[in-house]
Amino acid sequence: YFKAVGLCGGMLIYVLLIITGTSDPYVKFKLNGKTLYKSKVVYKNLNPVWDETVVLPVQTLDQKLWIKVYDRDLTSSDFMGSAFVALAELELNRTTEQVLKLEDPNSLEDDMGVIVLNLSLAVKQEDFKRNSSFMRSMRLSDSLRKNQLWNGLVTITLLEGKNIPGGGLAEVFILLKLGDQRYKSKTLCKSANPQWREQFDFHYFSDRKDMLDIEVWRKDNKKHEDLLGT
Repeated sequence: YFKAVGLCGGMLIYVLLIITGTSDPYVKFKLNGKTLYKSKVVYKNLNPVWDETVVLPVQTLDQKLWIKVYDRDLTSSDFMGSAFVALAELELNRTTEQVLKLEDPNSLEDDMGVIVLNLSLAVKQEDFKRNSSFMRSMRLSDSLRKNQLWNGLVTITLLEGKNIPGGGLAEVFILLKLGDQRYKSKTLCKSANPQWREQFDFHYFSDRKDMLDIEVWRKDNKKHEDLLGT
C-alpha cells in the first residue's frame, strides 16, 4: 500500500504474474532512471501481494513512473516485465485504478502478466507555507489541468453474467475499454452466472467519439484464455 503524502503518487499494488514455475518476485519503482523504492521479496509466489507504505516525491508531471518486476535469485535477479504510468494522466486528490500489462521486448512470452495499481496524486501541505513551493504547486495544478481535458466521469457498475457459455467449465473475467483506458474485472470461479459487483470510473472526453468495448473472457486451469464475446 503506497499512500500519497506530499507532492507524490501513492499506489496500492497487487501483481498477477502469469508465468509457469516458481518465482520470488519483487518490484522496483523508477523515475528518470533512478530507483525510488524497492519492495520486499515475496517468496515462491506467482500471485504476490505487497502491503507496504512509501512516499514517492514528484517535482514535475512530464515524467513516467516505471514499475519493474524482478525474480530474486541467489546470485542475481531475473527481469519479469515492466509497465509505466504517465504522471500527467493522474487526477489530483483522487484514487484511480489502472491495470497495466507487463512487457519485456526480449522475452518470447506473449503474456507476462499484469500489475494492478490504485494511483493517487496529492500536493504536500507544507508547500503552502513557503511561497516558492506554493508557486511550484500552482504550476503543477496548471499542468495537470492542461494535460487532462476530460469533462466528466463515466461510472460503470459490473453486476453479473447470465448463461455464459462454458462458464461452468472455466473461470470468467471481463475487460472494459474506453479509448486508451482499460480495466479488468476480478476473475471468478467456474459459473455460468458469475456475480462481480464491481465499479469502474472512466474519464469522459466530449471531443472524442470513443466506444465502450466490453469483452467476456474465460480462462482454464492451464491459464489459456479465450474470448467468448464482445
